[in-house]
Amino acid sequence: MLSEEAYVRTFKFRPYEGTRKGRIWRVWEISWFNMAHQWHRSRILKVLIGITIFILIIPNMFLFVGTDTLLETTTANEILEDHLWRTIRNFVRFQVLISSPEETDPTFDTGYSILMLISAIMMGAGLISDDVKNKMSEMYYSKIDRLEYLLGKYGSLIIFGNLFYTLPCVIEWGLLVVGIRGVDVLLALPVLFNVILFTEVLTFVLASIILAFSSLTQRRLYAGLLGFMFFLAMNILIEALTSQAGSFVPIMYLDIFTALSVFSFMLVGESSVLYITSEIDTGIILDLTGLAGSMTIPAIVAFFMGGMLICAFQVIWRHSRSL
Repeated sequence: MLSEEAYVRTFKFRPYEGTRKGRIWRVWEISWFNMAHQWHRSRILKVLIGITIFILIIPNMFLFVGTDTLLETTTANEILEDHLWRTIRNFVRFQVLISSPEETDPTFDTGYSILMLISAIMMGAGLISDDVKNKMSEMYYSKIDRLEYLLGKYGSLIIFGNLFYTLPCVIEWGLLVVGIRGVDVLLALPVLFNVILFTEVLTFVLASIILAFSSLTQRRLYAGLLGFMFFLAMNILIEALTSQAGSFVPIMYLDIFTALSVFSFMLVGESSVLYITSEIDTGIILDLTGLAGSMTIPAIVAFFMGGMLICAFQVIWRHSRSL
């Protein structure tokens, strides 16, 4: 545990020298430094990320071995798209499985979503709570305003999300283009753009929610536990409430992972998806041309805005009153 003086020294605050850099530069410096600081302080985070990256690489090895057999029944570009999206949908698979109705035997598992979620929470749980606990807010606000502070903290998770979610997907897309014989790169580019869009949406939403919990407490442990329990509890609770519904009900989207999973299928032009809550559940067909589709983006935006409003309220009003 760092003492207050040691914690301050790690941030390398310097005396004011009469110059003031632009807002974008100040926000960037806060974002990069906080991301690097959180990374260096946690060995467990490094281990989790290493395990996750290893899990992401393994499926590609098996795919390349059996590519020639797959090409007998489908095209190279279809193999690339199906494999890449199957990998990415595991980012947001918790207890509920969203799959294409055409899949005759959809795999019901949690993917690596839990590992990736824990990693993101460990990175972001202390971004604001550590500052409140160690009285760092006063130091920040002597140099920058609260909006810059908030954007800087948010930017830390955006950088992490791009390195942890987006970059591996771009690399995997490149590996598949090179490794699968006969891929048309021009036809594969829209797949890459949709993948980047999805990972960016995922990053922004998770960053918003995680920062909201970080702003609600002075303990990074509490912020992390509350954040993880929120995601898990909403997933289990909504699954229990909707498993017997038989059709789409709006409360399904109170689980952000369900909304994000459905969104991934909308990006590839699917008209319906299968919502399954257990291996013995026959599932519910969600019509993406109807209410299930029209509510997906508003639900995602609501989570994003809700997290940001909580965080802004805490930082701009509540924390300022406690200084």
